[in-house]
Amino acid sequence: MTFQKHPLLYILLPICIFAVIASFYRFMVAGDYVVEYEGACDPSTESCFVGCTDDECTEAYFYTKVQKSAGTVLSQCGPDVTDCESANVCLPGEADCSVTFCSADALAEDETCVTPGTLEEVLEEQGMEMEEGEGGIDEPVAETEL
Repeated sequence: MTFQKHPLLYILLPICIFAVIASFYRFMVAGDYVVEYEGACDPSTESCFVGCTDDECTEAYFYTKVQKSAGTVLSQCGPDVTDCESANVCLPGEADCSVTFCSADALAEDETCVTPGTLEEVLEEQGMEMEEGEGGIDEPVAETEL
């Protein structure tokens, strides 16, 4: 008699419980989803996106867009992706991996692109200059008024 009074409760409740358990397994246990993050990029040799570390854009950084399976990133790098070199590239045999360099097709409305030939122009537009960094890699720094 209870089923006849509340048929939706007996149908929807098990479906909702199954959906929660299946989602927990997929996202938390199996890591079966794709993540996108900013990877390392060298603007002197590659086309890179330009990002700012603060609102005034006094310091810029260069990045690529990396898409990988979350399970793959976790198995390669552990919980800390920021210090993992293999997180920035697609290794042989990775099916769900792509690295997007800056191009007219990949450029969103609020993004800036830097190519090896236009590096100085873009930095001048944003009030930045290049300074010699560690290991011979140039790093952008803000121009200061004296």
